[in-house]
Amino acid sequence: MVITKRWVAVLLMLVLIFLMVSCEDEKDDSWAEDNYETASSKDGGQLYDKWWKVNGGTEPAATFDLYTEASDGGGKTGSTTWRCKECHGWDYIGDQGRYSSGSHYTGFSGVYVSRTKSIDDIFDAIKDDGGDHDLSSVLSDEDVLDLTKFVREGLVDISLYLGSDGTALGDAAAGATLYAANCAACHGADGKLVTTFDGVGYLANDNPQETLHKIRWGHPGSAMPSAVADGGLTDAETGDILAYAQTLPEAVHYATVNWDDANLKNGGLLYDKWWKMNGVTEPTTTFSLYTDASDGGGKSGSDTWRCKECHGWDYIGDQGRYSSGSHYTGFDGLLDNKDDAKTAIFDAILDAGGAHDLSAVLDNDDALDLTKFVVDGLVDMSLYFDSNGLATGDTTAGETLYTANCVSCHGVDGKQITTFDGVGYLSVDNPQETLHKIRWGHPGSAMPSGVVDGGLTDTETGDILAHAQTLDE
Repeated sequence: MVITKRWVAVLLMLVLIFLMVSCEDEKDDSWAEDNYETASSKDGGQLYDKWWKVNGGTEPAATFDLYTEASDGGGKTGSTTWRCKECHGWDYIGDQGRYSSGSHYTGFSGVYVSRTKSIDDIFDAIKDDGGDHDLSSVLSDEDVLDLTKFVREGLVDISLYLGSDGTALGDAAAGATLYAANCAACHGADGKLVTTFDGVGYLANDNPQETLHKIRWGHPGSAMPSAVADGGLTDAETGDILAYAQTLPEAVHYATVNWDDANLKNGGLLYDKWWKMNGVTEPTTTFSLYTDASDGGGKSGSDTWRCKECHGWDYIGDQGRYSSGSHYTGFDGLLDNKDDAKTAIFDAILDAGGAHDLSAVLDNDDALDLTKFVVDGLVDMSLYFDSNGLATGDTTAGETLYTANCVSCHGVDGKQITTFDGVGYLSVDNPQETLHKIRWGHPGSAMPSGVVDGGLTDTETGDILAHAQTLDE
């Protein structure tokens, strides 16, 4: 074969095309490396804490599949299981650190050992598109890259800052100066100025690993700055602040200490009929606060002890369905309180010695579960039906969801359970109660919670309600 100039030109063109394609493939494969310098360790540190507070994503209601499937289980449900810290720990060493036992134990390893891996390897492991750790539906590539930078550059060896007993190893005197310059304006000299938790002193001693992480990177969804990224402090200086924080007075509150153990589903059921859940004898007298209400109320006996009786199935009390009629008492609802400090909500529920005193019938765990329900379980029911009680959800989607989640017990027509007049009747007669029970179940029965057990979104529970109203009454 004679190689002509024409053949040489063709061969050169093919080589150029091959090189261009190869370069393009290399460019696609190294997106993370090409954009790494623009990534934010601060955002990564806060995404590691609670990513939906940083990227505006919807807080998950279902439990993360990988967490559920973990051979060692794990004692949490819902959005908590989607937090990076829940599996890998505030100390970044997972089952080798603080989470080596207890309610947070899952058996997952930490991320500290991964800090020396390549950018692409870490990026791919976090995103894991299509894999067991798949976070591609909730984290953008930019989010994943921020987390990648945090893993590579933001982690610290916790043993350099904490002894095995949790005592900070830094210079508390130097930390006092740094705290005054960087923290006191918001947290106060005593660490108690921010009332949404029990103070810097308490948290620094109860969970120094979390405290050090938040000193370094801030608190997601708040104005708290990163001492590293915004304040320019060194690792040693953040350790000194932690050491000083442990000298601040502690303010211990049951709701804060035990918050991670609160049971959202149980709270929703207690709100309905607490004695069906906690085994306390059903009251026969009328609740004194109900009797003393200036606007009276048309009920007596155990009905007056139900949370729903004063605050409503729609959670807005005298501003909602109970604004008139036999259930009217003039009491406020709870929806406006969901953003209050959990300690304040807890205290208001138990109100030991006060007019609302429930301490004789609810223990601290009951009050904590109800607090969790108020904080995380309430919904604005005006989003799910109109002023006439007609559900606004998607009846077609609702029928599919009803078939998958409800038919086995309630039947296709909603009349299989004969202890009440059927799903169709209740959903039309009292859509607020129906939506509450779809979401949390029926106390004292095997009915599951659509939110906790079924992993349904708020919208999906509204769709089931819409279908329920099409059933025969």
